[in-house]
Amino acid sequence: MLKANKSAFIEWGFKRFNRLFLNYHFEKIMIWNQGSSPPSEKTLFLINHSTWWDPLMIYYLNEKVIQSDAFGMMHEDGVKRFPFFRKIGAFSINPDDRRHLMDSLQYSVDLLQKEKTVWMFPQGREQHLEKRPLEFFSGVSYIVQRCSEANVVPISLYYSIEHTRKPNAYIQIGEPLAKESYLHLNRKDMTAAFETAATVQLDRFRERIIHEDYGSFMKI
Repeated sequence: MLKANKSAFIEWGFKRFNRLFLNYHFEKIMIWNQGSSPPSEKTLFLINHSTWWDPLMIYYLNEKVIQSDAFGMMHEDGVKRFPFFRKIGAFSINPDDRRHLMDSLQYSVDLLQKEKTVWMFPQGREQHLEKRPLEFFSGVSYIVQRCSEANVVPISLYYSIEHTRKPNAYIQIGEPLAKESYLHLNRKDMTAAFETAATVQLDRFRERIIHEDYGSFMKI
């Protein structure tokens, strides 16, 4: 597998590019404010994956809100085509190569044990925003079983074309899932529990946006 190889200089430049790029293409990027600060260390963030924009959006979210030392999985083909992404925290995963897959999952465990954050798309690939079930793969539970002290936090991304020419992007950072709700489960049931929690959060978030209930949102 290809590990991340972060460069402070490259990250500095990419943050500024990404900020301008997203704000050019989106009317607003809004976060739902729950009133609590998300953890910024030893946390596994689980994000629904429906668009090409998602990795850029979570990079922006981390810069503006969470401000953690973040690392994220990226398909091996993408990392080889765009090795630049290793400089901003991406590392490779290839679900079709078992040895590569296991190395990537163990690397995630190692990062969490070093107090980093790991950002992953447990669906494994882009799926339509409205598709259900979300179909999480079991690698997420493999990581949690080997680093049970890590926080597990679902993040919901939702995109909507409303009253403006450009689309809006909405983000919800969930509360850390209660460990007693999943640590006793086997890998299959734990994965199902994570998928259920992420689905419930995303569906409730969608309803809030559809009904234009923007009272607790703030622009980032």
